[in-house]
Amino acid sequence: MTEAEKSGLRRQLKAMRRQLTRQEKESRSLAAGRLLLPLLSKAPMVFCYADLPEEMGTRFLLEQLLEQGTAAALPRVEGESIRFYRIRSFEDLTPGAMGIWEPGPHCPQAFCPQAPVVTPGLAFDRQGGRIGYGGGYYDRFFAEEPDHPAIGLCFSFQLMTTLLPMEPHDHRMNAVVTAQSVWLCS
Repeated sequence: MTEAEKSGLRRQLKAMRRQLTRQEKESRSLAAGRLLLPLLSKAPMVFCYADLPEEMGTRFLLEQLLEQGTAAALPRVEGESIRFYRIRSFEDLTPGAMGIWEPGPHCPQAFCPQAPVVTPGLAFDRQGGRIGYGGGYYDRFFAEEPDHPAIGLCFSFQLMTTLLPMEPHDHRMNAVVTAQSVWLCS
């Protein structure tokens, strides 16, 4: 897949996400969160993301993790990198880079090398391939901290039946979760 084809796929999937109603996004996000929670049940800490308006939502998942006493950390963009910071509630979040909610300056940096990372993306395949937004933030994070299990979270139409092209620096997911299924990747 050429860069032009990747760009076309990104545009197509963004358009498909925009077609979802708020209710569709919320119900699918709730269903995916319910499927994902058992995968995270033994984790002392979970690294997650605060969703953009058109992404698979994480609010229910984060609420459940915090309610059951699992530590949660979200990314903050710092230059060309992301670092994860622990939050105790949604009140710890402030608008950050690219309009994404991120932990405020008072939040402590999280260190838990085995924490699962719930990872956003535009496309995933069943072998753990991922196409992100093109900034490389998560790939750089996983290059620095490769021991984290990576879990892609997406709408079912973002899970491709064909393999996505992977560059040597691209990090594969260990699992991909949609509202309908959990795919454990080889």
